[in-house]
Amino acid sequence: MEREYSNLEKVRLEKADQLREQGIEPYPAHSERSHYAQAVIEQFETSESAGEEDVIQATLVGRIRSLRAMGKITFAHIEDGTGRVQLFFRMNDLGEEEFEFFNSSFDLGDFIQARGEMFRTRTGEITLRVSAYCMLAKAITPLPAAKDVEVDGQVVQHATLAEPEVRYRQRYADLAVNPDVRRIFRSRAAVIRSLRDFLDSKDFLEVETPILQPIYGGAAARPFVTYHNQLKQDLYLRISFELYLKRLLVGNLERVYEIGRDFRNEGVDRTHNPEFTMLEFYMAYADYHQVMELTEQMISYAADHVVGSQSISYQGLGINLEPP
Repeated sequence: MEREYSNLEKVRLEKADQLREQGIEPYPAHSERSHYAQAVIEQFETSESAGEEDVIQATLVGRIRSLRAMGKITFAHIEDGTGRVQLFFRMNDLGEEEFEFFNSSFDLGDFIQARGEMFRTRTGEITLRVSAYCMLAKAITPLPAAKDVEVDGQVVQHATLAEPEVRYRQRYADLAVNPDVRRIFRSRAAVIRSLRDFLDSKDFLEVETPILQPIYGGAAARPFVTYHNQLKQDLYLRISFELYLKRLLVGNLERVYEIGRDFRNEGVDRTHNPEFTMLEFYMAYADYHQVMELTEQMISYAADHVVGSQSISYQGLGINLEPP
């Protein structure tokens, strides 16, 4: 069944076709970048505070999040993985043809590469004065966020994706328009990294055990069943690491752990999914008191390294993670 495009999407598809007719590829295979948004802003601030007058040349890339045309100048904000920065397009810098081409061909959500020098505008915002630019990707489907508007020098986002079901079903759109969600993803990665660092420092060995198993076990749960064509037998997605990790203890690996996916073919709700990530570790010659102590130390270590404190707030409650 062929997809039906909205009127806005049809307009953007036409723009992509027009670019190709002009010999411009709307999805080029190559791009260049000299700085990330946050890094170039910090570099400019450092240079400015030191009283240096060096011109910072930069090539930036990102998704266009706001557009504001004002006669012979146009302002835009672009966003990359580190933050956003303002672009300044001026007809006198680019020439009339290039200036008009940008205003007629680029839309919110498009990805752009822009080169120029950094400066601070009269309103105080660190900005790239664009001397050259090119299309990196033409966005056909607009982002859920309708637009970003500047109010009193601050960028205010309107119509942010808020419907919970849509956010979970279209996680890519949720990430694109909600910076707080991206921060959660980064925090999660930092937590896992800190858990690894802690266990590695305690002489634990990270291992990988089979995901497809001929006999499932290690927990009381209903498994997912699949069929191995070559072996002509049923296999099960693992519901736990336990049995294979214990075999490694038998093999004289005294401290082992695994961080990976387990699968349990049971209920699902907003906080439980049949596919989930688990950390499981085993330590020979230790009783449950030592395991409890190690777990407390590990959680405290992760809090220190991820949020910089052992005191956190969760759903309005203050929690102290300092052992014991």
